[in-house]
Amino acid sequence: MLGHLKEIKYPNLILEIKRRGETQDDLSKLLGIARTTVNFKISGKREWTISEIEAICNHYEKNYYELFK
Repeated sequence: MLGHLKEIKYPNLILEIKRRGETQDDLSKLLGIARTTVNFKISGKREWTISEIEAICNHYEKNYYELFK
């Protein structure tokens, strides 16, 4: 079931999104960016900005290492 997470650069972030019952659409609304952009960032095709990382960490009440490493 989680085999597809190997292709994702930030599997801990995806797991936290799912654990909270949220979606990439919810994350895109939180950040004010397109869902496609969120997908590119999660897959490592685009880089996260510092402000996006801070917003995500605050939203999920996790630190950088818990979500992005």
